[in-house]
Amino acid sequence: MPNDLFTPPRFFKEVTFHRHTDRAIGWLELFYDLVYVATLIQIGNFLSDNDTPLGFVQFIILMAVVWWAWTGETFYQNRYVVDDLLHRVLVFLQMFAIASIGLSVSAAFGDLYIQFTIAYVVTRLMLVLMYARTYRAHPESSAFARWYIVGFSAGIAIWLGSLALPEGYHWVGWLVGISVELLVPQAPWVVKERMEWGVDMHHISERFGIFTIIVLGESFVKVLDDAQGEIIGVPEFAFSTFGLLVVYSLWWLYFEDTAGKEVHFANNLRANCWVYGHLPLAISLVAFGVGAKKVFSNVIDKPAEAVTTEYRVLYTVSLVIFLLALALIDYGLEDESTTRDQHTKVIVHIACAGIIAFIGLVFTGLTPVTFVFLMAVVMIVQVLFSIYQTRQITNAEKLAHHEETAAAD
Repeated sequence: MPNDLFTPPRFFKEVTFHRHTDRAIGWLELFYDLVYVATLIQIGNFLSDNDTPLGFVQFIILMAVVWWAWTGETFYQNRYVVDDLLHRVLVFLQMFAIASIGLSVSAAFGDLYIQFTIAYVVTRLMLVLMYARTYRAHPESSAFARWYIVGFSAGIAIWLGSLALPEGYHWVGWLVGISVELLVPQAPWVVKERMEWGVDMHHISERFGIFTIIVLGESFVKVLDDAQGEIIGVPEFAFSTFGLLVVYSLWWLYFEDTAGKEVHFANNLRANCWVYGHLPLAISLVAFGVGAKKVFSNVIDKPAEAVTTEYRVLYTVSLVIFLLALALIDYGLEDESTTRDQHTKVIVHIACAGIIAFIGLVFTGLTPVTFVFLMAVVMIVQVLFSIYQTRQITNAEKLAHHEETAAAD
């Protein structure tokens, strides 16, 4: 902590970061992420207990609320560097509210809707106070901060108003509130301010990568929790092998081929594709963990029978959403910085999403091991294509460097 317990927020470009070539993720940011680990586990448990079409829609709403809460704080912390006593207090209060959201997830659409609503309101109120503090402490960006204060305050008002809706319809108010929060930053005059007060690209890419690895970790947690104490036989071993290949492919396709690449923030559409593509990505990974757990239970209970319909559909849909989300994110990357054809990757992901949907929804009589084997094949093909692309690019760069050296000689 700085020697001065009350150090006002500063725009990140005005700060000199020592000991690091790039800005490092702060300890407070990592601590902040931990509360989301517990909350995401509870949301995954909600889907596991409500694996119906209605339950999946409710799961998406819960994921949208939590992801948007994390995103709002993350972008503030990205643009403004502040770690004094007052900021820490606001973050700790926000963490308490997020934990309350996690405690309310199981009955957010029932008896605990008031607790869930108030918890989100407190989360957003802390962010409004952060922007209000920035509005006063950093006059240069006061117009920018003002619009976020207006947008998030309007969202708070709508969330509180949702408490007056008839029982069972409170979620409508939640979605309207979040929609207002989303739309305010998209107003043309706000977009102009956003371009002027841009983001720390390395930091924001790393923050979204950390959140994604947290969500991906849920897959292991879910399966290990369900497999605890079980004897691993041939079907279980085969399923685990193919299942892990799918998980490794999920990691590869995002962290090797997408994460850390520069985002095309100069183009508002492509920037939005990158940012908001991470919402369906997070949804897909949590759903995948639940789906993998459910299909694994089929391996244990009835390995020679066809996969239970709802488990097969959940597993399939989660992979389809992942690939479509990845296509959105890849579209938002800066072509020049990745030195590869982004459109090719987008097309490959969309095509493979179609193949996975066809296999999962048409071949209804597959055993769990055969089903996951076919899923693994489609995912691994994409990894091999990624490796091929990388080698082609590396060879082209070596050839270009050789030609430049020869020309210089």
